[in-house]
Amino acid sequence: MRRVVAVFRTHLWLRRFGAASAVMLIVLSFIFFSYRLLWRGKIFPGISISGIAIGGLSPERANEILSNRSAEFLESPLSLSYDEQRWTIEPSQLSLSYELSLSVRAAYLSGRNEAFFGLPPLLGILEEGKDLPLRYTLDEQVLESSISAVASAVNVPSIPPSLEVLAAPDPQTHSRIKVEAGEAGLQLDVSSLRRTLHERFFTLSQEPVVLRAISLNSSDAAIDPALTTMRAERLLDRTVVLSYAENSHEALRWELTGEEIVHFLSFDGGFDTEKIASYSATLAESIDRQPVNATFAFRDGRVVEFSPEQNGLTINTSGTTDALTRTFSELEMSEEPEMTLSLPVSVTLAQISTSEVNNLGIRELLGRGVTTFHGSIANREHNIALAASRVNGVLIAPGEVFSFNATVGDISAATGYRQAYIIKEGRTILDDGGGVCQVSTTLFRAALEAGLPISERTAHSYRVSYYEQNSKPGFDATVFAPRVDLKILNDTPGHLLIQTETDTAANTLVFEIYGTSDGRVSSIANHRVWDVSPPPPDLYQDDPTLPAGSVKQVDWKAWGAKVKFDYSVSRDGATIYEKTFYSNFRPWQSVFLRGTGSI
Repeated sequence: MRRVVAVFRTHLWLRRFGAASAVMLIVLSFIFFSYRLLWRGKIFPGISISGIAIGGLSPERANEILSNRSAEFLESPLSLSYDEQRWTIEPSQLSLSYELSLSVRAAYLSGRNEAFFGLPPLLGILEEGKDLPLRYTLDEQVLESSISAVASAVNVPSIPPSLEVLAAPDPQTHSRIKVEAGEAGLQLDVSSLRRTLHERFFTLSQEPVVLRAISLNSSDAAIDPALTTMRAERLLDRTVVLSYAENSHEALRWELTGEEIVHFLSFDGGFDTEKIASYSATLAESIDRQPVNATFAFRDGRVVEFSPEQNGLTINTSGTTDALTRTFSELEMSEEPEMTLSLPVSVTLAQISTSEVNNLGIRELLGRGVTTFHGSIANREHNIALAASRVNGVLIAPGEVFSFNATVGDISAATGYRQAYIIKEGRTILDDGGGVCQVSTTLFRAALEAGLPISERTAHSYRVSYYEQNSKPGFDATVFAPRVDLKILNDTPGHLLIQTETDTAANTLVFEIYGTSDGRVSSIANHRVWDVSPPPPDLYQDDPTLPAGSVKQVDWKAWGAKVKFDYSVSRDGATIYEKTFYSNFRPWQSVFLRGTGSI
């Protein structure tokens, strides 16, 4: 019975509570709808847009007020300043435009968005008010451009500490090392400026903008110049030899001198790993390469297509950075004047090797000769390229004596040669094939490096400037069929292949001799120059191919001299061939071409 009474009382209480809630809901709804009815057609009190009070106003009146205020803002430039510098930003340049209707509509709908459930927001507006942003659009790209222009005027880059190696000791410090501390910089706080400008745009505030710059300290502003100077002086006379093996026969080597090493010092007592990493990346640019397969094509007794295999190379840049850093540190602590570092270079073999594309013994490069011909006239360059092409791809069998004249053949206009200046019977004259001796000279140098016996070679009567552009005097070979020839014996176990490359743009001629190495090594020793005599007066010669009044120098004065050098070839420590080459150069004058042709 008691349980029934309790249930009845609970049910009665819920009915009374529900009735009270319904009454309250009706009252609140009445108040809400009455308030909305009271301000029908007007913005609720307490609402503002960008701080401009528009509560109690009709949307039309609110729009009018905002229109007047925004128009006033758009007509006035916005001022910016930093120290003594001043800038202005014209709102019109930014295509700044205010969306007044949308802004006013958003204000009018505040508190009206939902029926009864809009009452809590409405109560919040009545109690604390509500400020809405003024909506606008602008050209963001132009704004960023304006900000960048201001930033470029404000920004001052920080200057890191620097180390300089002087050519001679400073009179005051008595040191060749000069260390200067870094300088702090400034950077405009772009984010703050961007925020402030947008705040001015939506608040319609014309208050001048005072810019803020952030101080940029030099990364090593606090340095010890004396310590850095002492470390640099210790390394100044040290050397690091870098090397890597490109093939099984030789390693490429070069040096990092002390003057280069000191620039890798950091100013905190260590070494600058970022600089070292950058240097490692530079090494990769010059060392890294993809593998290239060999090619070989033989037709009509001549090799018409040839390229040796080239293995790919890849340097481990991170490993190089670590190794260099470690080597520099060890060199600084050591008393040794020099250390050697083998770079971590990996080799990727070509899929097709040179030995696989031929059965003639053409396996590797044996010798290389290079000459330059800067200052040559066009016809001479043509003759050089033509004569070199006659030798390109030629095979020399084992035991065969190569003859330059027999290989090149007839040198005349009938075989494509043009007239250029040659030395003949003590005079510089125009004749077919001028420049062919550049080709024989280059081949002579390649044969010397390959360690081949030179059966016949004749020096020029005069020193020719072209042949001394990249060489000492005496390493030339003249030819003049049929009497004067260059002959080379192939005493290697396989065929020899001659490859040529003429670069008229760089004025460079290259000869390469390929074959099978039998371990021989060539050397040049005891190069001597004596009985030096001065050149005769300058020589001028008329040239109808040049405009009248023009003068062009085609040969340069050279002193007369006698020259010799010893050529030796050895294998397994034993000499297998040796010869001394002599040259007797008469003094030679400068030669100028004087134009006599039509202008």
